[in-house]
Amino acid sequence: MSFWKKFLACSLTAVMACSLAGCGGGDSSESSISGADGAAENDGTFTIGVSEVAEAMGAGWNLGNQLEANSGGTPSETAWGNPVVTQELISAVADAGFKTVRVPVSYLDKIDDANGYAIDTAWLDRVEEVVQYCYSEDLYVIINIHGDGYNTIDGGWFLVNGEDQDYICEKYEAVWKQIAERFKDYDEKLIFESMNEEFDDTYTDPNPDYYANLNQYNQIFVDTVRASGSNNTHRYLLVPGWNTNIDYTVGDYGFVMPTDENCTAGENRLMLSVHYYDPWDYCGETNIKTYLWGAKGNEAITAGASSTGMGSWGQEDYLDGQFQKLYDSYVSKSIPVIIGEYGCIDKSTASADFSGQIQANRAYFNGYVAGKAASLGIIPVYWDNGVNAAYGFGVFDRTTYEQTQPEIISTIVEAVANKDPQAGADVTVESTAERSSEVHAYIGIQTEIYTFRNAYNDASYGAATEHFNTLIKWSEDNEIIDTGAAFTDAAITGDGTYSVSVSGYDFSQDSSKLNMLFISTDFQYYPTMHVDNVVLKCDDTEIPIENPVVMADAQGNLYVELVNIYNTDLAALDYTMPTDSFTVTFDIIGTANVLE
Repeated sequence: MSFWKKFLACSLTAVMACSLAGCGGGDSSESSISGADGAAENDGTFTIGVSEVAEAMGAGWNLGNQLEANSGGTPSETAWGNPVVTQELISAVADAGFKTVRVPVSYLDKIDDANGYAIDTAWLDRVEEVVQYCYSEDLYVIINIHGDGYNTIDGGWFLVNGEDQDYICEKYEAVWKQIAERFKDYDEKLIFESMNEEFDDTYTDPNPDYYANLNQYNQIFVDTVRASGSNNTHRYLLVPGWNTNIDYTVGDYGFVMPTDENCTAGENRLMLSVHYYDPWDYCGETNIKTYLWGAKGNEAITAGASSTGMGSWGQEDYLDGQFQKLYDSYVSKSIPVIIGEYGCIDKSTASADFSGQIQANRAYFNGYVAGKAASLGIIPVYWDNGVNAAYGFGVFDRTTYEQTQPEIISTIVEAVANKDPQAGADVTVESTAERSSEVHAYIGIQTEIYTFRNAYNDASYGAATEHFNTLIKWSEDNEIIDTGAAFTDAAITGDGTYSVSVSGYDFSQDSSKLNMLFISTDFQYYPTMHVDNVVLKCDDTEIPIENPVVMADAQGNLYVELVNIYNTDLAALDYTMPTDSFTVTFDIIGTANVLE
């Protein structure tokens, strides 16, 4: 599963009236009595009315790639590389000034279809435990059904384009009934979100029949929650349109706001959810080298950055127009809007000389989104996926709880507090680019019986350990055996052709194939780098590699995959296990960013 949010930026201009529905008018200034455990007593009132909720929720932050992470359809909060969520992390988020945490949740095979769609109790307990982390810091919390609606997820069932809609609706109602029952006595700080980025996985105009299914889901959600009683009769409920896309929600594409006749609040308690990653070539695309945005990007160009780094659309005026649509169609009609996700990935490696300006530009973009949203009464919730490296959205280290992007955090918080889109206009960040006279590439390998050499940065067997220059295999007693093989690494001093290899071992004696073969490095990956003419040599047989995967690893260093049975996107390779050696020869271009 990719760590990157997949979202198509659409530049449509049609604006049509939507069907709007609330649950009556009135004022909600009554007081609420909170229980000792953080849940409110069921006195039928909440303290924060629709006109105050945006101010109360303030700046938001996503606990992304955690409770919605999964492996093979089994939810696991560590499946996508993040550590277990702790109270300390949530406390750090609160201390930074965020007032709302969105907790995406996947259920997938934690739902027992054969037992009335019962949710695994331990998993629901864990969701509640994380909610309690947030309550202990007096934060607003949003929980949803997240990854179950992806066509690309193993076990995804909640699909607008699914064949058996009766089954989907029945299961969806049963799942929300259980969630609603579990949390019905929690007070107004807990918000339920019906779904996430629900669509048919095609980035074209919505299919009307599928959109009708989405509208039906939202109505089932509202009716099911309200019917569960207690504080759920007047809780804020959050619903999206097609793929949380602004144009497909505000425009005349079929979105219908659900009715809420059973709400007891005396005023509207439905909210609209949208996401904002426009322009996508700046915000999330790793292959398009757009790393500057808006007025701050133009400042970097004036200072000498390449103008090719600036995107061709989606600047401040476009964002202003998109958010104005949300205000006119919803906020002005007392329907709060939450931007449930927004952000832009770390592209500071795109240009070593301007890495500081690129990071400052990120702070400006995120501050502009947050500030403009707040100025219109819209609630912005930043997307953090926990990845603090090239192309990551992370702003906190989830192990140490330190801020990894303090300039982004402070700009967002200030922008929302002051309702100021220009909060990041004067932000400066020092360049972190480092150059050396010599950097290195290393061959990595894993056979099907786990004879291996791990990557340069691997904590257990990497360069900082005694095992890095050992081709390891295991004894029957799980002791490390040195196979006696030797590694040849490459000292890279400039653009050119290099080779890395492992030799002196008969790989064919214990394996018929590789699990992994790759090149790791000790230098940063820059999008301007190119690795070409890759040739794998098995003993004396040469095999050209047509499409190696060239990317940044978790630490941001250059990494090249040749074989990886765990990566289904990588083309299979036809080879025979050698009796002596693997050698990889390659050309590298664009090393000027890392070399003196």
